[in-house]
Amino acid sequence: MQTTRTRLTLAAVFFLAALVTSALAQNSTSSAEVDSIYPDAHALYLDLHRNPELSFHETQTAAKLADRLRKLGYDVTEHVGGTGIVAILKNGPGPTVMLRTELDALPVEEKTGLPFASKVHAKDDSGVDVSVMHACGHDLHMASLIGTAAIMANSKNTWHGTLMLVGQPAEEMIAGAMKMVEDGLFTRFPKPDVATALHVGNRLPAGEVGIGLRRLRHKCR
Repeated sequence: MQTTRTRLTLAAVFFLAALVTSALAQNSTSSAEVDSIYPDAHALYLDLHRNPELSFHETQTAAKLADRLRKLGYDVTEHVGGTGIVAILKNGPGPTVMLRTELDALPVEEKTGLPFASKVHAKDDSGVDVSVMHACGHDLHMASLIGTAAIMANSKNTWHGTLMLVGQPAEEMIAGAMKMVEDGLFTRFPKPDVATALHVGNRLPAGEVGIGLRRLRHKCR
């Protein structure tokens, strides 16, 4: 049941991510495309869940994403705002769409009993030994970003524009986003016309997605 629910959720997020990148896409993502990248994305999800890292310590997490994105043909910059990453895929003239994921996990002990449960312990910034777990869905967000990245890289004949993928550190500390902005997220890299992010929760049945739209006006310092 858990495997089925995870697959439904992950597949639904792929469709959602493809939908929110529709400013670039000319054709909709097919179930066959999702099925083709699902095994690799699911394997990444399990790996990230087993090996979580605390805020601003997401070195291996960021490296895993950067390596996969480079192999897909993205221009990847690491260490943006600390452990953040930015990956750019240019495909002719058109809008720039930003898709963002978080990298960090929480100082929480996992008691799910799942075969891929985290058993990781680490020192927090005060030197205290803590358990570490992806308890807020960031592992799923990262896996869906890589899956979407693969679909978009393999279907460049169906869209035009620029895709900007962001791996944000320290979301749980409410600090990583500003660190990336201060490090030139919107000056060193293309400024997005559309910015999107994902969140998973328990308010909808497995396999269903909800969409929220918001227009923000923010002057970066």
